[in-house]
Amino acid sequence: MSGGYVRPLYAPEIGLQTARLDLRLLSEDDIDAWADFLGDPEATRLLHTPAPVRDRELALAGLQRWIEMIEGPIGMYSLTVRDTGETVGFVGFVPRDHPWGQELELGWLIRPQFWGNGYATEAARALKPLVPGRFVSMIRVENEASANVARKLGMTVEREVDYHGFKTQVWATRASGE
Repeated sequence: MSGGYVRPLYAPEIGLQTARLDLRLLSEDDIDAWADFLGDPEATRLLHTPAPVRDRELALAGLQRWIEMIEGPIGMYSLTVRDTGETVGFVGFVPRDHPWGQELELGWLIRPQFWGNGYATEAARALKPLVPGRFVSMIRVENEASANVARKLGMTVEREVDYHGFKTQVWATRASGE
């Protein structure tokens, strides 16, 4: 995506830090945590996918597609708890084509054993300043935990759509908080 946002200065090899987390763009080093997440029925239950991915080669192919989408700060980030070194999940931006136009989507994937610790909100808040302008999050209506993250980020429901066969709310904001 080249024209939809102002490209900030950013050195992806450095990554980002929050109070508790180290964030860095995805790499093939993330395959273990990525495959663990995708293969967990509880983790994937509220995503826009038909079923968990239990085949490691399919998970690796998916990870490689996400890596190929990285452009500057746009991409998915691996979240590691600094004190333990554990990968708790993934948060990031991806450009998407929707029926109403191209949007930058912010999404988060947190491994179930780390739910309820505020990691998605903490990481997403760190990423927001990297992308000035509007972005959206596509959240299934029954996914109250993700809706709570979106609320904490200052996002509001803009519309409801059918997205990959699931009733989904389009949460929207501007990175500047406008």
